[in-house]
Amino acid sequence: MPGSVVRRLPALVASTGLLLGGPTMAAAQPSKPVPLTREVLGEVLARVGEQVRQFFARAQSLVCLETVRLQPLDMGLSSGSFGRTVESELRLSWDPDDLERRPVEARTLRTVLKVNGHPPRRNDHNDCTDPEQNESETQPLSMLLPDQQRDYVFTPDKPERIDGRWAHVVQYRATTPLSVSVEEIPGKDDCISFNVEGGTRGRIWIDPETFQVLRLDQALIGLVAIPMPRRTQARSGGQLQWTLERHDISIRFKPVRFSEPEETLLLPVSSTALRITRGSGQPRLRTTIDYTNYRRFLTGARVIGDER
Repeated sequence: MPGSVVRRLPALVASTGLLLGGPTMAAAQPSKPVPLTREVLGEVLARVGEQVRQFFARAQSLVCLETVRLQPLDMGLSSGSFGRTVESELRLSWDPDDLERRPVEARTLRTVLKVNGHPPRRNDHNDCTDPEQNESETQPLSMLLPDQQRDYVFTPDKPERIDGRWAHVVQYRATTPLSVSVEEIPGKDDCISFNVEGGTRGRIWIDPETFQVLRLDQALIGLVAIPMPRRTQARSGGQLQWTLERHDISIRFKPVRFSEPEETLLLPVSSTALRITRGSGQPRLRTTIDYTNYRRFLTGARVIGDER
């Protein structure tokens, strides 16, 4: 049986690799906003999409430190075996000018700096975990770009408070058909890579004044079968598939201040994920991520850090 898994989920919110937000940040809202209706939801989503588009165009000058903690869990979802910590530098890549195909999603580019506190070694890069294996991945808020929203059905929900402020809440559900692709990892007989598209739902918390995303949650709509490649079936004693039972993800955004020039950006500060994969060598995994040390490149040789 393969011992663990590298998973790539572009249609899900990836549990690593975020550099998202918006260009401004308003003060905390003093009063509860009027609940959204279906009649105004389209206008709200259009303004959210424009915020995301503008930010992607500007955020390519930002880098940050991503600290990923991967913790295997026991059947009671308590900490099981020894965990793993991976520190990486992240930056954003986005090219919206390709007119020959549908506008591309923004992607995160990753450079691994440390694994369990030391510089990465050869065996670290051979490990079956995300940060070491995935040098880039889809930015989760790409789903809110104007040309990507067509792949989802959005429904207004009741306003809620988050981090001491009121927010609009919108539910969403992917409309693209569920599809799964699986491949082996070259040189790693105990690993596979699988890619799941569609089959997701979640909630979005939106600032009523700035139309920035304050929180994004995502989960599977149902169970997902992960078929094993033929050679993997032979090594695992004829096991035909895994079953992805859960992949719950929550991302939170907060303001980060920069100087020279003065600017406040709403950026991801943390992410949590719980994945349960029946049949795999690592069936239960909790991933927690912190995003710190945001820096802004003003020229090719000048870097300005955040003031938190």
